[in-house]
Amino acid sequence: MFAELEMSGPTPDHTYTYLFCDLLTDEMLAELPLSGVTYSTELNGIGTLTGVIPYSDETLPLDPDAASRPSRTALYVDRDGVIVWAGIVWTRELVKGGKAIQAAELLSYYTRRYVKKTLSTDTSMVLDPAYVPAGQRLYADQKFVMWSLMNYANSMPGGNIGINTNLLAAPGHGINRVITYFAFERPEIYKSIAELAAADDGFDFGVEVGWNPVANNLPPTRYKRARTWFPRRGRTAQESGLVFTKGGSGSNILDYQWPENGVDMATEISGLGAGTGEAKVTAVAQDTDRLASGWPLLEAVTTYDGVVDQATMTGLVAAELTARSGAQTQPWFDVTADDDPAFGSYSVGDDALFVIEPEPRMPAGREGVLRIVSIENTAAAGPERVRLTCAAV
Repeated sequence: MFAELEMSGPTPDHTYTYLFCDLLTDEMLAELPLSGVTYSTELNGIGTLTGVIPYSDETLPLDPDAASRPSRTALYVDRDGVIVWAGIVWTRELVKGGKAIQAAELLSYYTRRYVKKTLSTDTSMVLDPAYVPAGQRLYADQKFVMWSLMNYANSMPGGNIGINTNLLAAPGHGINRVITYFAFERPEIYKSIAELAAADDGFDFGVEVGWNPVANNLPPTRYKRARTWFPRRGRTAQESGLVFTKGGSGSNILDYQWPENGVDMATEISGLGAGTGEAKVTAVAQDTDRLASGWPLLEAVTTYDGVVDQATMTGLVAAELTARSGAQTQPWFDVTADDDPAFGSYSVGDDALFVIEPEPRMPAGREGVLRIVSIENTAAAGPERVRLTCAAV
C-alpha cells in the first residue's frame, strides 16, 4: 500500500491510502500515492481535496491516467484504516512530476444534477400524482423531500452513484413543507436541498462514508449514505467537552485569526420565490432591533428557486436574516492533529470552547463557544496541522 508521498523529512505519523474507484460501480481502479494533499469537510457544504499524482516508474504501470479521469472517478482517503474523506475528481492538470487533481465531496455530484420534470407537494400542480421517483408528487416532510430529490436523481439512467438513501426514510422530522420544483426552471438538486435545510426549523445534511464490516473473507466494501440531522448536527460544547487553547499548559492552538466581517451583514433580507411579475412569491424580513438602535439599512436579496408557499418563503428569509444580522465572524484556528482533542474526535457541527490566553496580539485574551463548520487537514509527514473554521453558536 502506498503511504503519503514525501521526498524527505521524518516518517509520517499516519498512514494514508488513496483509492481511485469508478464513480458508478465503485470498482477500484488503482491505489495511487498523492503528495501535497489537503482535504476538507464542510457543514451542509462541499469540502474539497487537492493533491498531486506522481508519474513515476512506480505509478505508471498502474495507468494513473485511466484511474483518475475527471467526472467519472471517485476518490477515497483512508487514514490509518478509517475513511475520512470521499469525493469526485473534477479537474486534472499537468504539473512538474505528475498531474495535480482537484476533487470535491460526493454532494458535488448534485450540483451537476437538475430537476427536469415538475415535482410538488401540491397534487394540483402535477399531472402524475404518484410519488417520486415514479410520479411527480413529493412527500411533505422536509426530510422526505430530500429523499425524493435524491431518489429522483438516482432514477435517471447513469444517475445513480451509489449513495444509499435509506437513512432519509421514516421517521420524518415532523416539519412539513409546501414546495414545487418547476421543470422549466431546472432547479439544481444540491441547491434545492441546501435551501430546504436552511429554512426555519431546517436541518443539517451530508453523506457519510466508511468501510463495511468484512465477512466471509470477501474483499472489503465501502458505504456511502445520505443522512440528515434534526434539529442540528453535532454536539453542544457541554456534550462534546471540546476545548482548544493557546497559551498555558495543554496549549494545542498553533495559530489563529478571530476576525469580524461586516461585508455580508444585512439588516433587511428580501426573498424571491417562484412566479413572475406581481404573482412572484416574495417575503421581506427586517432586523428591527438593530435598525432602532442606530444600525443602517443594509439590504440583501436572495432567490429561492421553486418556492411557491408563502410560509416557506417567510421562514427562509427569517433564517437568513438571523444568520446575517450580526457582524459575520469566521474565526479559524490551526490546531495539532494528535494532541487532545485529537483529529477524529470532533466533526463539523460540534461546538467547542476556544480560549486565547493574553498575548501581544490579544492583550486581554479571548474565549468563546463556537461551532465548527469546516475541518481542513493537511496530510503531511510529521505532525499534522488541522484548520478549524468556526461560526457563532
